[in-house]
Amino acid sequence: MTDHFEPAPQRSIAIALGVATALLLGGVCLAAGLWNPTAGLPLAGIFLISAYGIYHHHSWSAYGAALLLAALAAASFTLLARAGGPAIPAAGIVLDLVILGAAIFALYRAGARMPVGSAPGPRSAWIALAVLTFVFPQFCRAYMIASSSMADTLLTGDQVLVLPLSKPPARGEIVQLRYAADRSQMFLKRVVAVGGDRLRIRNKQLIVNGTPVNEPYATHRTGFTYDFRDNFPAPATINLPLPWAEQLRARTVNGELVIPAGKFFVLGDNRDESLDSRYFGFLDQSDLAGHPVLVYFSSVKTDPPTNSPVLLHPSRIRWDRIFKAL
Repeated sequence: MTDHFEPAPQRSIAIALGVATALLLGGVCLAAGLWNPTAGLPLAGIFLISAYGIYHHHSWSAYGAALLLAALAAASFTLLARAGGPAIPAAGIVLDLVILGAAIFALYRAGARMPVGSAPGPRSAWIALAVLTFVFPQFCRAYMIASSSMADTLLTGDQVLVLPLSKPPARGEIVQLRYAADRSQMFLKRVVAVGGDRLRIRNKQLIVNGTPVNEPYATHRTGFTYDFRDNFPAPATINLPLPWAEQLRARTVNGELVIPAGKFFVLGDNRDESLDSRYFGFLDQSDLAGHPVLVYFSSVKTDPPTNSPVLLHPSRIRWDRIFKAL
Protein backbone atom coordinates (compact mmCIF):
# COMPACT_ATOMS: atom_id res chain seq x y z
CA MET A 1 0.00 0.00 0.00
CA THR A 2 3.03 2.28 0.19
CA ASP A 3 3.50 4.71 -2.69
CA HIS A 4 7.24 4.43 -3.41
CA PHE A 5 7.21 7.42 -5.76
CA GLU A 6 5.59 9.96 -3.42
CA PRO A 7 7.94 12.81 -2.49
CA ALA A 8 9.42 12.49 0.99
CA PRO A 9 8.00 15.83 2.26
CA GLN A 10 4.44 14.74 1.42
CA ARG A 11 5.06 11.40 3.11
CA SER A 12 6.36 13.18 6.22
CA ILE A 13 3.31 15.46 6.31
CA ALA A 14 0.95 12.46 6.12
CA ILE A 15 2.79 10.72 8.95
CA ALA A 16 2.83 13.89 11.05
CA LEU A 17 -0.92 14.30 10.54
CA GLY A 18 -1.39 10.69 11.63
CA VAL A 19 0.61 11.28 14.80
CA ALA A 20 -1.32 14.48 15.51
CA THR A 21 -4.67 12.73 14.95
CA ALA A 22 -3.77 9.87 17.29
CA LEU A 23 -2.54 12.33 19.93
CA LEU A 24 -5.73 14.37 19.62
CA LEU A 25 -7.89 11.24 20.00
CA GLY A 26 -5.82 10.20 22.99
CA GLY A 27 -6.28 13.63 24.54
CA VAL A 28 -10.05 13.57 24.01
CA CYS A 29 -10.29 10.11 25.59
CA LEU A 30 -8.04 11.21 28.45
CA ALA A 31 -10.32 14.18 29.15
CA ALA A 32 -13.38 11.90 29.03
CA GLY A 33 -11.58 9.57 31.42
CA LEU A 34 -11.64 12.24 34.10
CA TRP A 35 -15.39 11.60 34.36
CA ASN A 36 -15.51 7.95 33.22
CA PRO A 37 -12.09 6.38 33.89
CA THR A 38 -12.93 2.80 32.95
CA ALA A 39 -14.01 3.77 29.44
CA GLY A 40 -11.86 6.82 28.71
CA LEU A 41 -8.46 5.88 30.11
CA PRO A 42 -7.95 2.55 28.24
CA LEU A 43 -8.87 4.20 24.94
CA ALA A 44 -6.57 7.12 25.72
CA GLY A 45 -3.72 4.69 26.31
CA ILE A 46 -4.41 2.83 23.05
CA PHE A 47 -4.44 5.98 20.92
CA LEU A 48 -1.30 7.34 22.60
CA ILE A 49 0.46 4.02 21.92
CA SER A 50 -0.74 4.34 18.33
CA ALA A 51 0.77 7.83 18.08
CA TYR A 52 4.09 6.45 19.32
CA GLY A 53 3.97 3.63 16.76
CA ILE A 54 3.13 5.98 13.89
CA TYR A 55 6.00 8.25 14.89
CA HIS A 56 8.32 5.24 14.67
CA HIS A 57 6.91 4.29 11.24
CA HIS A 58 4.84 1.23 12.21
CA SER A 59 2.14 1.15 9.54
CA TRP A 60 -0.32 -0.95 11.54
CA SER A 61 -0.21 1.53 14.40
CA ALA A 62 -1.94 3.86 11.94
CA TYR A 63 -4.16 1.28 10.21
CA GLY A 64 -5.11 -0.23 13.56
CA ALA A 65 -6.08 3.11 15.09
CA ALA A 66 -8.19 3.88 12.00
CA LEU A 67 -9.87 0.48 12.27
CA LEU A 68 -10.48 0.92 16.00
CA LEU A 69 -12.02 4.36 15.46
CA ALA A 70 -14.29 2.98 12.74
CA ALA A 71 -15.35 0.14 15.07
CA LEU A 72 -16.12 2.62 17.86
CA ALA A 73 -18.22 4.73 15.50
CA ALA A 74 -20.07 1.70 14.11
CA ALA A 75 -20.80 0.34 17.59
CA SER A 76 -22.06 3.74 18.79
CA PHE A 77 -24.42 4.27 15.85
CA THR A 78 -25.66 0.68 16.04
CA LEU A 79 -26.55 1.09 19.72
CA LEU A 80 -28.25 4.43 19.03
CA ALA A 81 -30.31 2.85 16.27
CA ARG A 82 -31.36 -0.01 18.56
CA ALA A 83 -32.38 2.53 21.21
CA GLY A 84 -34.77 4.21 18.77
CA GLY A 85 -32.47 6.80 17.23
CA PRO A 86 -30.19 9.52 18.55
CA ALA A 87 -31.57 12.50 20.44
CA ILE A 88 -29.32 14.93 18.56
CA PRO A 89 -30.08 16.97 15.41
CA ALA A 90 -29.31 15.54 11.99
CA ALA A 91 -26.78 18.33 11.45
CA GLY A 92 -24.91 17.15 14.54
CA ILE A 93 -24.80 13.59 13.21
CA VAL A 94 -23.45 14.80 9.86
CA LEU A 95 -20.78 16.87 11.63
CA ASP A 96 -19.77 13.87 13.75
CA LEU A 97 -19.49 11.69 10.65
CA VAL A 98 -17.36 14.28 8.87
CA ILE A 99 -14.98 14.57 11.84
CA LEU A 100 -14.77 10.80 12.25
CA GLY A 101 -14.22 10.33 8.53
CA ALA A 102 -11.43 12.91 8.49
CA ALA A 103 -9.70 11.27 11.47
CA ILE A 104 -9.99 7.78 9.96
CA PHE A 105 -8.65 9.06 6.63
CA ALA A 106 -5.70 10.82 8.30
CA LEU A 107 -4.75 7.66 10.17
CA TYR A 108 -5.16 5.41 7.14
CA ARG A 109 -3.14 7.76 4.94
CA ALA A 110 -0.35 7.83 7.52
CA GLY A 111 -0.18 4.04 7.39
CA ALA A 112 -0.12 4.05 3.60
CA ARG A 113 2.72 6.57 3.45
CA MET A 114 5.22 4.78 5.67
CA PRO A 115 8.77 4.56 4.27
CA VAL A 116 9.81 1.40 2.43
CA GLY A 117 11.04 -1.30 4.80
CA SER A 118 9.17 0.00 7.86
CA ALA A 119 8.06 -2.56 10.44
CA PRO A 120 4.29 -3.13 10.08
CA GLY A 121 3.53 -3.66 13.77
CA PRO A 122 1.08 -6.12 15.41
CA ARG A 123 -1.65 -6.35 12.76
CA SER A 124 -3.51 -9.29 14.34
CA ALA A 125 -3.75 -7.54 17.71
CA TRP A 126 -5.23 -4.40 16.15
CA ILE A 127 -7.77 -6.38 14.13
CA ALA A 128 -8.81 -8.40 17.20
CA LEU A 129 -9.15 -5.21 19.25
CA ALA A 130 -11.34 -3.56 16.59
CA VAL A 131 -13.57 -6.63 16.28
CA LEU A 132 -13.94 -6.85 20.07
CA THR A 133 -14.71 -3.12 20.24
CA PHE A 134 -17.63 -3.55 17.84
CA VAL A 135 -18.95 -6.92 19.03
CA PHE A 136 -18.69 -6.48 22.82
CA PRO A 137 -21.27 -3.65 23.14
CA GLN A 138 -23.78 -5.62 21.07
CA PHE A 139 -23.99 -8.23 23.83
CA CYS A 140 -22.83 -6.45 26.98
CA ARG A 141 -24.38 -3.13 28.01
CA ALA A 142 -23.27 -0.60 30.57
CA TYR A 143 -25.80 0.66 33.13
CA MET A 144 -25.50 3.39 35.75
CA ILE A 145 -27.32 2.92 39.07
CA ALA A 146 -29.30 6.13 39.56
CA SER A 147 -31.42 5.27 42.60
CA SER A 148 -31.12 3.51 45.95
CA SER A 149 -33.82 0.90 45.22
CA MET A 150 -31.27 -1.96 45.21
CA ALA A 151 -29.19 -0.76 48.18
CA ASP A 152 -27.06 -2.17 49.67
CA THR A 153 -26.41 -4.69 46.89
CA LEU A 154 -26.12 -1.92 44.31
CA LEU A 155 -25.39 1.67 45.28
CA THR A 156 -26.18 4.94 43.57
CA GLY A 157 -23.19 5.67 41.33
CA ASP A 158 -22.34 2.02 40.62
CA GLN A 159 -21.64 1.31 36.95
CA VAL A 160 -22.45 -2.26 36.00
CA LEU A 161 -22.12 -4.54 32.98
CA VAL A 162 -25.33 -6.28 31.89
CA LEU A 163 -25.39 -9.47 29.82
CA PRO A 164 -28.41 -10.93 27.98
CA LEU A 165 -30.35 -13.65 29.75
CA SER A 166 -29.61 -17.10 28.37
CA LYS A 167 -32.51 -18.72 30.25
CA PRO A 168 -35.47 -17.64 32.40
CA PRO A 169 -34.24 -16.17 35.69
CA ALA A 170 -34.54 -18.09 38.93
CA ARG A 171 -35.65 -16.78 42.31
CA GLY A 172 -33.00 -14.55 43.84
CA GLU A 173 -31.46 -13.47 40.52
CA ILE A 174 -31.04 -9.76 39.76
CA VAL A 175 -32.44 -8.74 36.37
CA GLN A 176 -32.60 -5.66 34.21
CA LEU A 177 -36.17 -4.90 33.16
CA ARG A 178 -38.03 -2.50 30.91
CA TYR A 179 -40.44 -0.33 32.89
CA ALA A 180 -43.96 -0.97 31.60
CA ALA A 181 -45.05 2.69 31.84
CA ASP A 182 -42.02 3.86 29.83
CA ARG A 183 -40.12 1.08 28.09
CA SER A 184 -37.18 3.36 27.39
CA GLN A 185 -36.45 3.24 31.13
CA MET A 186 -34.48 0.32 32.55
CA PHE A 187 -34.55 -0.82 36.18
CA LEU A 188 -32.59 -3.44 38.11
CA LYS A 189 -34.62 -5.58 40.52
CA ARG A 190 -34.46 -9.03 42.11
CA VAL A 191 -36.74 -11.88 41.06
CA VAL A 192 -38.45 -13.19 44.20
CA ALA A 193 -41.21 -15.35 42.70
CA VAL A 194 -41.86 -17.14 39.40
CA GLY A 195 -44.86 -18.71 37.70
CA GLY A 196 -46.89 -20.95 40.02
CA ASP A 197 -45.49 -19.47 43.26
CA ARG A 198 -47.67 -18.09 46.04
CA LEU A 199 -46.35 -14.87 47.55
CA ARG A 200 -47.14 -12.62 50.45
CA ILE A 201 -45.33 -10.14 52.69
CA ARG A 202 -46.13 -9.94 56.39
CA ASN A 203 -44.52 -7.28 58.57
CA LYS A 204 -41.80 -6.82 55.93
CA GLN A 205 -41.03 -10.58 55.81
CA LEU A 206 -41.22 -12.14 52.34
CA ILE A 207 -43.03 -15.49 52.32
CA VAL A 208 -43.05 -17.69 49.19
CA ASN A 209 -45.09 -20.89 49.02
CA GLY A 210 -45.73 -20.66 52.75
CA THR A 211 -42.04 -20.49 53.71
CA PRO A 212 -40.30 -17.33 55.02
CA VAL A 213 -37.43 -16.46 52.69
CA ASN A 214 -33.99 -15.77 54.15
CA GLU A 215 -32.91 -12.53 52.46
CA PRO A 216 -29.60 -11.21 53.82
CA TYR A 217 -29.55 -8.68 50.98
CA ALA A 218 -32.91 -7.07 51.85
CA THR A 219 -32.84 -3.76 53.71
CA HIS A 220 -35.54 -1.72 55.43
CA ARG A 221 -34.88 1.99 55.92
CA THR A 222 -37.99 2.86 57.93
CA GLY A 223 -39.15 1.50 61.27
CA PHE A 224 -42.84 1.94 60.60
CA THR A 225 -45.12 -0.31 58.55
CA TYR A 226 -47.34 0.48 55.56
CA ASP A 227 -50.06 -2.07 54.93
CA PHE A 228 -49.69 -2.24 51.15
CA ARG A 229 -45.90 -2.05 51.06
CA ASP A 230 -45.09 -4.21 54.08
CA ASN A 231 -48.21 -6.41 54.29
CA PHE A 232 -48.78 -7.46 50.72
CA PRO A 233 -51.17 -8.19 49.08
CA ALA A 234 -53.51 -5.76 50.77
CA PRO A 235 -55.99 -3.09 49.72
CA ALA A 236 -54.00 -0.47 47.84
CA THR A 237 -53.36 2.78 49.66
CA ILE A 238 -52.15 4.41 46.42
CA ASN A 239 -53.44 4.60 42.86
CA LEU A 240 -52.25 1.56 40.91
CA PRO A 241 -52.34 1.08 37.12
CA LEU A 242 -55.83 -0.24 36.38
CA PRO A 243 -54.75 -3.52 34.72
CA TRP A 244 -52.50 -4.33 37.69
CA ALA A 245 -55.17 -3.39 40.24
CA GLU A 246 -57.57 -5.80 38.53
CA GLN A 247 -54.96 -8.57 38.34
CA LEU A 248 -54.06 -8.07 41.98
CA ARG A 249 -57.66 -8.61 43.04
CA ALA A 250 -58.15 -11.57 40.72
CA ARG A 251 -54.89 -13.35 41.62
CA THR A 252 -55.13 -12.97 45.41
CA VAL A 253 -56.30 -16.21 47.01
CA ASN A 254 -56.48 -16.67 50.80
CA GLY A 255 -54.22 -13.69 51.39
CA GLU A 256 -51.56 -14.87 48.92
CA LEU A 257 -50.74 -13.60 45.44
CA VAL A 258 -50.58 -16.47 42.94
CA ILE A 259 -48.04 -15.79 40.19
CA PRO A 260 -49.35 -16.78 36.72
CA ALA A 261 -47.38 -19.26 34.61
CA GLY A 262 -44.59 -17.60 32.66
CA LYS A 263 -44.64 -14.46 34.83
CA PHE A 264 -42.12 -13.03 37.29
CA PHE A 265 -42.49 -10.92 40.43
CA VAL A 266 -39.60 -8.61 41.33
CA LEU A 267 -38.67 -6.49 44.34
CA GLY A 268 -35.92 -4.00 45.06
CA ASP A 269 -33.51 -4.99 47.83
CA ASN A 270 -34.28 -1.65 49.50
CA ARG A 271 -37.84 -2.72 50.19
CA ASP A 272 -39.00 0.60 51.64
CA GLU A 273 -37.84 2.72 48.69
CA SER A 274 -38.39 0.67 45.56
CA LEU A 275 -40.76 0.93 42.61
CA ASP A 276 -41.28 -2.75 41.83
CA SER A 277 -43.88 -5.43 41.13
CA ARG A 278 -45.93 -4.36 44.13
CA TYR A 279 -46.73 -1.22 42.16
CA PHE A 280 -46.51 -2.18 38.45
CA GLY A 281 -47.33 -5.89 38.45
CA PHE A 282 -46.03 -9.08 36.88
CA LEU A 283 -43.30 -9.23 34.27
CA ASP A 284 -43.10 -11.34 31.12
CA GLN A 285 -39.87 -12.84 29.83
CA SER A 286 -39.97 -10.20 27.07
CA ASP A 287 -39.84 -7.46 29.73
CA LEU A 288 -36.44 -8.69 30.93
CA ALA A 289 -33.45 -7.22 29.11
CA GLY A 290 -30.58 -8.95 30.89
CA HIS A 291 -28.80 -9.54 34.18
CA PRO A 292 -25.93 -7.57 35.75
CA VAL A 293 -22.68 -9.47 36.20
CA LEU A 294 -20.08 -6.94 37.35
CA VAL A 295 -19.65 -3.55 39.00
CA TYR A 296 -16.83 -2.14 36.87
CA PHE A 297 -16.68 1.30 38.51
CA SER A 298 -18.34 3.12 41.41
CA SER A 299 -18.26 6.64 42.77
CA VAL A 300 -20.19 8.53 45.43
CA LYS A 301 -22.69 11.00 44.02
CA THR A 302 -22.55 14.49 45.51
CA ASP A 303 -25.55 16.25 47.00
CA PRO A 304 -26.39 18.49 45.28
CA PRO A 305 -25.12 16.77 42.12
CA THR A 306 -22.04 18.29 40.47
CA ASN A 307 -20.37 17.66 37.14
CA SER A 308 -16.84 17.78 38.50
CA PRO A 309 -14.41 15.12 37.18
CA VAL A 310 -14.35 12.12 39.50
CA LEU A 311 -10.61 11.54 38.98
CA LEU A 312 -9.92 14.97 40.45
CA HIS A 313 -11.73 13.83 43.61
CA PRO A 314 -10.38 10.30 44.25
CA SER A 315 -12.00 10.18 47.69
CA ARG A 316 -15.35 9.86 45.87
CA ILE A 317 -14.28 6.61 44.19
CA ARG A 318 -15.44 3.43 45.94
CA TRP A 319 -12.26 1.49 45.26
CA ASP A 320 -13.51 -1.63 47.07
CA ARG A 321 -16.46 -1.98 44.68
CA ILE A 322 -14.51 -1.83 41.40
CA PHE A 323 -14.68 -5.21 39.56
CA LYS A 324 -17.11 -6.62 42.13
CA ALA A 325 -18.95 -9.65 40.74
CA LEU A 326 -22.71 -9.81 41.17
